[in-house]
Amino acid sequence: MDETKPVTHTERESGRPLSRLQLMLPAKPLLSGFTVAVGVLLAIALAATIAGISTVLISIFLGMFLALGLDPAVRALERRRMSRAAGVAVVAAVFLAVVAVILLVLVPMTIRQVSAAIEAAPETIAAMQQSEWYLALEANLGVDLSAVVAEGIHSLTTLSSFLAISGGVLKAGFGVIGAVSSFIMVVVLTLYFVSSLQSIKGAVVSLVPLYRRARFADVLEEITQSVGGVVAGGVTLSIINALVVLVIQFAVGSSIPAVMAIVAFFVTLVPMIGSLVFLVIGSVATLFVSPLAALIFAIAYLVYIQVEAYVVTPRVMGKAAAVPGVLVIIGAMIGATLLGLLGALVAIPLTASILIIVRKVWIPRQNSQTEPPDG
Repeated sequence: MDETKPVTHTERESGRPLSRLQLMLPAKPLLSGFTVAVGVLLAIALAATIAGISTVLISIFLGMFLALGLDPAVRALERRRMSRAAGVAVVAAVFLAVVAVILLVLVPMTIRQVSAAIEAAPETIAAMQQSEWYLALEANLGVDLSAVVAEGIHSLTTLSSFLAISGGVLKAGFGVIGAVSSFIMVVVLTLYFVSSLQSIKGAVVSLVPLYRRARFADVLEEITQSVGGVVAGGVTLSIINALVVLVIQFAVGSSIPAVMAIVAFFVTLVPMIGSLVFLVIGSVATLFVSPLAALIFAIAYLVYIQVEAYVVTPRVMGKAAAVPGVLVIIGAMIGATLLGLLGALVAIPLTASILIIVRKVWIPRQNSQTEPPDG
């Protein structure tokens, strides 16, 4: 039996069916085009607004992640029969003490070591150029490396090059002021988020319909615990890594051990990849001491990487890092491509959150569908 196609009002008026092109065109093209144009302008304005406040959004993002990283410490104090308010106060005091140590001890120490390294750079470079391995490398390459190094140093140390790199003295000054203000904002936001984390989660849960709140609250609690454990564990691993680098740098006679430790801390915040990257950075930087020192550093740090992978990381991270290694690497690469170092840092927490949502929401929903949709 043939099915009859319904006839539209336009077809009844004209007496013939509409063409495919006529069916695709809007009924009111002028109004539709104006609506689309307004939507595009609003999207451009929204993108420009987000780009303009990107620094504020990054500060809020960092403050929330640091607060989630401090939350496991508050929970540990609560398990010791301490009230949450007292636990938050203790953790906040410790956090402020760490910030004070960074500002009053590490920053001046780093500035002194960098200044000393800059002053001793000509003697260090001259001694390196007179070493046997440098002369052998220069002979094998057939290039006057001394001239290349001298020209590079001259181009970097001239005032015009500095202004070109920094964008001008005024821009550089505003950059320093912006960095200081962003640091203060991150500290303040971290303290606020730590103290009001429970109320923030309660407000988010209240936005969900009542019949879904219990399940949503369970998933949100597991996500925050997992993200907090990952952030706290990652920071702990980076601190241990920085201390190991500091000891090795002191042992090989480096003139900037604190600087290398700080660089190691930030680089190794990137999971899995960071330690291998710093192995190259630290080995190349230790070449300025001597080739033997660079070799000792590379071997000692490589040994620590193995110990960290098989002993330290399982004990520190525990179940918080239940993320397959290949997903960690892929997430870090995607995050670094999109947001640079910040994106690489949040790769594991975001990946862990997505896996929790898949395990708690998507898989149970799929398992509940025991029959095909057609019956």
